[in-house]
Amino acid sequence: MLNDRYQLLFRSLMGLYLNEGKPVGSTALAKLPEVGLSSATVRNVMADLERMGLIKAPHTSAGRIPTQKGYRFFVDSIATFNLPNDDYATSVRSALENDLNQDALLQGASRVLSGVTGMASLVLMPKKESEVLKYIDFIPLSESRILVLLVFNDRDAQNRIVELDRPFNADELQKVARFLNEYCGGKTLDQAREFLVSRMSQIRESANELMMSVISATDRVLQNQVQQTLPFLVMGKTKLLNYQELADSEKLKALFQAFDQHNNILGLLDKSMQAKGVQVFIGNECGSDIYQDCSIVTRPYEVEGEILGVLGVVGPSRMDYQKVVPKVDVTAKILESLLKK
Repeated sequence: MLNDRYQLLFRSLMGLYLNEGKPVGSTALAKLPEVGLSSATVRNVMADLERMGLIKAPHTSAGRIPTQKGYRFFVDSIATFNLPNDDYATSVRSALENDLNQDALLQGASRVLSGVTGMASLVLMPKKESEVLKYIDFIPLSESRILVLLVFNDRDAQNRIVELDRPFNADELQKVARFLNEYCGGKTLDQAREFLVSRMSQIRESANELMMSVISATDRVLQNQVQQTLPFLVMGKTKLLNYQELADSEKLKALFQAFDQHNNILGLLDKSMQAKGVQVFIGNECGSDIYQDCSIVTRPYEVEGEILGVLGVVGPSRMDYQKVVPKVDVTAKILESLLKK
């Protein structure tokens, strides 16, 4: 615990550093109206803060910057988080309401979050194989082309156009749809595919050529649905070029490769899913030296008590936590409300 004087100076140092990104000296702190202390007194307090491991001198600079321990102390004990105004929530909601497809909605939320924070954003997608298949339907498009419509979890619908080997009539399609809904409806995608694979030989003996063709096409659509989604999406990576501490070409290259290869991030996001509310990971807490100058702010999103994934941002450790954390929180809450629809 820091006394009031130490907290005041540490908060003031953090404020200057987060805004300007430059080491903060005792003279600059002493000149702040809210400090009201001599440079000598400020130097003594800064020396104590350095001994505590909260700040350090980079290279030969006379100024000080926060350490990873200092960032953690600031986030946990000093920073105040105020909700964005109503205009923010309104603008986010209006930007997302047209994204009716679940995947499009998740990508839209990530895109909006990147825009409002000026950082890279990420979203951990729901696991497709655990999605529940609610309903299957076939819509005729021509004599031999149909639209396969799949409804999942009451929140997502996917469709694929399939070319069949021979012409069909609507009654035949309805018969296949009734069969699939009876045996696959209410099952997860994995369970539905397992049923089709295990019963395929039996179905082949009793079904006609059209039925087999439609069932095989449906199985391919289910398989594509399971395989199509990456574990997580990252948007706005180039925004990280705007931060001096991350703009080194080799550092950015390693960071982008880690995004593309899902290095360490998946473990961190899985960890986020086990926690309630917003989580802030700073530097090496992110799981790799690649992120030593970064912080990752995450929040799980859920529907009806079921956690589906995680929304968050990746930026420099020198981010404005007091603004970023509430924006991640509010954006995830809006995402939840739209997913419920």
